[in-house]
Amino acid sequence: MSDVGAIATRYIELVGAHDLDAVEGLIAENVVATTTRGSSTKAEWIAALRRLLPVLERNEIRQVVVDGDSACVVYDFVTDTEAGAVPCAEWITIDADGRMTAINLLFEKTHWPAVAAAIEARS
Repeated sequence: MSDVGAIATRYIELVGAHDLDAVEGLIAENVVATTTRGSSTKAEWIAALRRLLPVLERNEIRQVVVDGDSACVVYDFVTDTEAGAVPCAEWITIDADGRMTAINLLFEKTHWPAVAAAIEARS
């Protein structure tokens, strides 16, 4: 796996380990993080990740595909909710300094309402 794949993999692992301080170091200040809800800045993305931590047990990486300066990480977002594992994929672009400049998150939405309800109940 190239450095691009290693950086993208490390990011998913760190989120799964709840180490957002280390995650922040991997993300460029000018990152554009996108989901079906729209785009986020670095601060907004870290805040969103922080909201997920109470239900996240771990991330289980299934596959990493590298293409130039981008990598796609396919993984299960394993929760302690009735939803269990939520399949996800993140297409991540890495700059020459090894920082993530673009994050595009796709996830299976069928079971997400159970995750969202658990997050709401715990906040």
